[in-house]
Amino acid sequence: MTMKAMILASAALALTAATASAAQAGSWTTRWTGPQGGTYEGGGNCFNGACRSSGTFTGPLGGVWRQSGSAHQVGPGEWAGERTITGPGPGGGVWRHSWTWHSGAAGGL
Repeated sequence: MTMKAMILASAALALTAATASAAQAGSWTTRWTGPQGGTYEGGGNCFNGACRSSGTFTGPLGGVWRQSGSAHQVGPGEWAGERTITGPGPGGGVWRHSWTWHSGAAGGL
């Protein structure tokens, strides 16, 4: 359940970064509490067609997951990015993935 929440949080931040145009430079922070008590705190920034984000998810039983990622605009309505998620404790796993996102055929959302 904790890994699923972390992946959802990462996906939400990636989508936020991908939908911001290069002209919309700025930063954001977010904090939410899940239905079973886990909390996510994170944020990021975008500037000149590139975005970065990071955050921490603390599960209801105390395990801490960390995520970080970046996205960059590769063309009009096209983004690519990378994400790393690190599991809790000294034996926690590390997951890395890359992604691409394309808006509709007209280049808009």
